[in-house]
Amino acid sequence: MPEHDDTTSGTSSAIGRRRFIATTVVSVAAVTGLAGCLGGAREDPFDDYGPQGSPVEASAVSWDDLGDLEGELVIYSARTSDQINPLFGRIEDEYDDFEISIDYDDEGDQLASLLEEGENSPADLFYTQSSGELAQVKDNELARDLPDDIVDAVEDNYRDTDGQWTGASGRVRAVQYNTNHFNGDELPNDIFAYAEDEQFRDVISTRPNSGTFRSFIVAMIEEEGEDRTREWVRAMVDDQKATLYNGGTEQAEAVADGEQEIALGNQYYAGRILENDPDAPIDVAFTRNDPGCLFNVSGVAILEGAQTPNLAAEFTRHLLAREGQEFFVETNGEYPVLEGVEYVGDLPTLEEIDPLEFDLNKLGDTEHVNDLLREEGML
Repeated sequence: MPEHDDTTSGTSSAIGRRRFIATTVVSVAAVTGLAGCLGGAREDPFDDYGPQGSPVEASAVSWDDLGDLEGELVIYSARTSDQINPLFGRIEDEYDDFEISIDYDDEGDQLASLLEEGENSPADLFYTQSSGELAQVKDNELARDLPDDIVDAVEDNYRDTDGQWTGASGRVRAVQYNTNHFNGDELPNDIFAYAEDEQFRDVISTRPNSGTFRSFIVAMIEEEGEDRTREWVRAMVDDQKATLYNGGTEQAEAVADGEQEIALGNQYYAGRILENDPDAPIDVAFTRNDPGCLFNVSGVAILEGAQTPNLAAEFTRHLLAREGQEFFVETNGEYPVLEGVEYVGDLPTLEEIDPLEFDLNKLGDTEHVNDLLREEGML
């Protein structure tokens, strides 16, 4: 099985606590001590939860309009460093007195740590690749209400309806294909065909370890029922002999290199390859109004126990300002979550794709999905 090198290199510092937590029974006192090591004496540089400059708006304000960032912000991230460190580095460069301390790990481990640490967590902000994990943080009462201007700025279907988490960027499930082997116009627009059609046997791949894949399975269960979902997973494993990847970048590169002919994954991985090499033999097709074209968000929650919640709120405004949104579009090939920023990438707009409409808070029930995938041999 292909392996993924989830590097933590970049402009922000990684917090080396995961091995400690994995091998030690952490008491409240121990967690409190750990928080002290990571900045327990930190002070929030701002006095209130409101905007330090202009409020963030759906029309997209500039960083110049927002308040200056200062102090230290601790982030637990389930997004990989190559996806967000360039933006975080730009924000740190913008403000001399601002520092991000960031811990990278997969979403399952991050959630386990947050649940174990509770309000004693040293983290101020949780940043993850799927709304499913954000919904779980909310359900476990670990997130605090976001400021009104942040909630009002983001479109309703890209954030929590109760205002406890928000998307920062969006992506759509897609069918990545090698253009030397397939014609996109001839590919099926039904996700179930990819588990049933013999032409995809031995040449298709997916990535079951990712939060967005598990969210896709949750949506399939909600829309089609568990029995049909099990049949799909079983057919992908037993009939199609799908290759299982651990990393989305590696999966897309395998399609572009011709090692794999077709892949089920997020559209932005193909978009990033095309941004760097417009002639790469990779493109995407989409299913229509089914879980195979689920729109999901990467986003943030400010944690209930945050030591610098006001700084975390102003940082979130920077993610939602024009510079932050344009970074996700131009560099990562993701979709903006504000009306005032247009998608100008190499791949179709959301209006052209017409993805399935789905309550993103429903994507939080992933434990049952993990059991299903293990039972059917995909994990």
